[in-house]
Amino acid sequence: MRPAQVERIWTATASCWCRKKRPSAMASSDGVKVVDSGVQAALEKLRLGLPLGGRMKPTFEAMGRVLKTGAQLRFRTATGPDGKAWEKSWRAKNEGGQTLSLTRRLRNSLAYQATESSVAVGTNVIYAAIHQFGGVIRAKAGPFLSIPVTPAARAAGSPRNMTGLHVVQSLKGQFMLVDDKGVTQYLLKKQVTIPARPFLGVSDGDQKELLSIAEKHLQATWKR
Repeated sequence: MRPAQVERIWTATASCWCRKKRPSAMASSDGVKVVDSGVQAALEKLRLGLPLGGRMKPTFEAMGRVLKTGAQLRFRTATGPDGKAWEKSWRAKNEGGQTLSLTRRLRNSLAYQATESSVAVGTNVIYAAIHQFGGVIRAKAGPFLSIPVTPAARAAGSPRNMTGLHVVQSLKGQFMLVDDKGVTQYLLKKQVTIPARPFLGVSDGDQKELLSIAEKHLQATWKR
């Protein structure tokens, strides 16, 4: 189930992953730690209590479902695992709607992979890491990045796919691409800063659910 070209952000009993590679601005990050010491201890008890040939995968699958659901719900609440609200995107502020939910591609790409020894929850969408950690995107192919600011510009994908655009400069020095009607379709910037909007991780409520899962599986093992 794990897509190709995926890297683990960290290695542990449970983890989150994003498709490589992470932007250089995020290189110092240690990743997203998911499981606390209480859950780790419960899992170790469960592992030691299993009979010969006993399986841990059902436990990790249950944990994967909790972590995936928690990550998906954060797109609805626009909050991180710590409960802090995401900074609203320009589109959400000016056009309405929810941040990081225009196409829901990122949310819908979330998946988990469980084995007998671990579970990983994450996505293979290439731009996931920049939203998870934040960072700076700089123009490389030309002097400017073209930032679409209208539905029509977003649908076109690139200024090359729109006709009648010309460059203007505002009184504040901002370069823009406007159409024949004078409507600004793209902002031209040398770089943009993307704020961190973490969706992978674990909330206090998630931790309680993970601990409960480990304890229930442990109790079920001892009742056999």
